[in-house]
Amino acid sequence: MKIGILSDIHVDLNDTGRDDVTTAICQTIEKQNIDLFICAGDVADDFKRTARTIREIRARTGRRCLFVPGNHDIWVEYHPGMSSVQIYDTLGELPDNLSNGPIPLTEDWVVIGDLGWYDYSFGGVEYSKQEFDRMQFGDRVWQDGIKAVWNRDTVEQHRHFYEKLKTQLEEHTDKQVIFVTHVLPIREFTVPQPTEEWNYLNAFLGSKEYGELVGRHRNVKYAISGHVHYRKSRRIGQTEHICNCLGYVDQWKTGSDPLVEVSAAMRTIQI
Repeated sequence: MKIGILSDIHVDLNDTGRDDVTTAICQTIEKQNIDLFICAGDVADDFKRTARTIREIRARTGRRCLFVPGNHDIWVEYHPGMSSVQIYDTLGELPDNLSNGPIPLTEDWVVIGDLGWYDYSFGGVEYSKQEFDRMQFGDRVWQDGIKAVWNRDTVEQHRHFYEKLKTQLEEHTDKQVIFVTHVLPIREFTVPQPTEEWNYLNAFLGSKEYGELVGRHRNVKYAISGHVHYRKSRRIGQTEHICNCLGYVDQWKTGSDPLVEVSAAMRTIQI
């Protein structure tokens, strides 16, 4: 089985008016003979656009599109009458959303994943939890502080996802696992050699506890994440960690043609 991996496709922010990114993803899946597509979150800022995009990729390609929501996908910006919890639950109505639970691929392989959240463990030790809770460095405001409305404290929200994923991994020790979170599980994928600003903002990129969890389960062969708009991979122990983001158009490496960039950005693995 050939699996395509991409994250942070931001179909709305990268939209030229023709939904070119979705078309480029569909064409790339077909041209590269990909059997299954996994998107590690941040499809769109409006969860309705997210749901429509996931459905469209499956309808146009005939392949399953497994995904986890990203932080942008649960923002309340376009739905101020809803909480992020309600948006997250509504996205859970999509059958290929990994937040519904593990999805078996073969007798031997299963995909386990969820959005995940952050616990500030990647931030500078000089900052207190109260300083991180403000989600503001100088004039820069981390937008989750405004647009992500959970019913828990930030660290408690991370703990909720962590315990859910921990239980699922413990229930599938007899399978080979592809583990998916939107947020980062390892420090190596945070902003390297950070400025003073990013020494603070790295706190909102993930949690080392997800990486430690993966490290305790030798059957996790791949750990997929996104969020930081990098394209990196790193093997740690038995696990290949993959962060493969499309990112915003002004971050693209090949120019502004969506098909060229998506084709270059798509990472594939074979199981």
